[in-house]
Amino acid sequence: MASSASPLSAGEDVPVSALSRAQLIDVLTDTVGDLSSLDLSLNTDGAEDARRLRAGLIAQIRDHVLPRLADADIPAIVVVGGSTGAGKSTLVNSVLRQEVSDAGVLRPTTRTPVLVVNPEDRESLADHPIAQVCVTVTSAAVPAGLALVDASDLDSVQETNRVLAARLLDAADLWLFVTTAARYGDQTPWASLEEAAGRETPIGIVLNRVPVKVLAEVRRDLIERLDALGLAESPFFVVPDAGPHEGMLPDASVSELRDWLQLLAGRHRAAGLVRRTGRGVWTGLRADLLTLADGVDAQDDAAARLEQASQHLLEAPSADLRADVERGTCAQGAPTTRWITLASSGGPLAPLAQGGKLRSGWFGRTGKARAAALSALAADVRESVASRLEAALVTVRDDAARTWREAGASARAGELLPTDADATAVVDAWAADQTARITTPPKGLTPQGAGDLLISAAAGIDGVRAAANRLGLGQAVTDAKTSLAQTLTDVLAAAVPAGAARALAPDPALAAALRLRAGELAPFTRPGATA
Repeated sequence: MASSASPLSAGEDVPVSALSRAQLIDVLTDTVGDLSSLDLSLNTDGAEDARRLRAGLIAQIRDHVLPRLADADIPAIVVVGGSTGAGKSTLVNSVLRQEVSDAGVLRPTTRTPVLVVNPEDRESLADHPIAQVCVTVTSAAVPAGLALVDASDLDSVQETNRVLAARLLDAADLWLFVTTAARYGDQTPWASLEEAAGRETPIGIVLNRVPVKVLAEVRRDLIERLDALGLAESPFFVVPDAGPHEGMLPDASVSELRDWLQLLAGRHRAAGLVRRTGRGVWTGLRADLLTLADGVDAQDDAAARLEQASQHLLEAPSADLRADVERGTCAQGAPTTRWITLASSGGPLAPLAQGGKLRSGWFGRTGKARAAALSALAADVRESVASRLEAALVTVRDDAARTWREAGASARAGELLPTDADATAVVDAWAADQTARITTPPKGLTPQGAGDLLISAAAGIDGVRAAANRLGLGQAVTDAKTSLAQTLTDVLAAAVPAGAARALAPDPALAAALRLRAGELAPFTRPGATA
């Protein structure tokens, strides 16, 4: 169906898309929302470019495309931008013959951008996103239908200024690139110029502060560079070096630039500028959405690789813990030493070691001594097992932190990789559960004593295991060993939960959605198309 009149074009509507302007606004608003929540933190080839592209897309759609779709009456926005010390503020003041922007020798002078609008246009720009980040100045010297922005420095030492400068360029209908004989080849401003040229943003060039003796050489070199960017036909202005001075430049130095801006004045002429910008915008937006969709796919692949690497970290420590339980090495050291002492001739646990019957009950002096000895033995066992578990947890956590940091995911490791497992509490809970399973303790043992005997046998003390078998606890020991191995490896696995790394990937539907929206924009890239 034919769309309604477009602020991005002038003249007769062309039926190009099933989307009405209102629907297109909804689509692009949703796109900004999706992009704002898109996490591209994982390190991939091109990830940094994708992050910059995402930020640029958000700014361009929010600050340029949506305002134009919503209101056809807003003026064309001319952003005066360039490197530090290029003289942008002085140039703006001189063109308008009015001090609208602070200029000085301290760098960076322009900390807050200045938006200069004709009184007729102030109301239409009042709610524009750009007005929210600029100081707005009203001046009748600005032609109606145009608004000038004295932007922050592209290469400012302050990151916030650089980010703001890039955002302003994304909102521009025309970029007036201001440079000097000494700075025109600087990397950051030139990279921004390349990007703007790639988006087909209309660009004017101002070569400022040029000494006469180098004018011919600098101009020739700069034009060759511009030609390589496809900007050979861009308006080109030279402002001679005025030498040390205060205030505005001589009027003759900027009259040509002022006359050119006046040629853009008037609603119909400014609309033509917007139309030329719009043709490049749709093409650039579509290409950028497709590129970003590829970036989303790359994040998904990176999350899958990180998931595999994270789970691999568990394999060796888990196998070692299971082997410790199976071989009985969890009880080596203090538990085994205590057993030898307590089970020696005359010790409270000697009858257990020697295979004799426990003739006395648990309530007598001998029984109480036996219970106390088993309790001390079990305490050593629990401490030893907990120590082995804690060591394995530390290893896995350290390896996981390093792996996630190298993958660019350290910021979310605290959220997705738990660090609150208490090895002592885990082992104590396991021991209590095993004790609770003994409903009928062997004669001569308290229920707790039988449980202490059981967990000491399950940990691998040979003499205790033999005693437990003689007392009819053999199957319970086997079950307790199985439970211990499972408990330890489960706690270890919980330190790097399965699926945690996969959760770092963007919603898999987002890549498809970005490609779908790029397809919906395709009709607007055709010659003569309107939104």
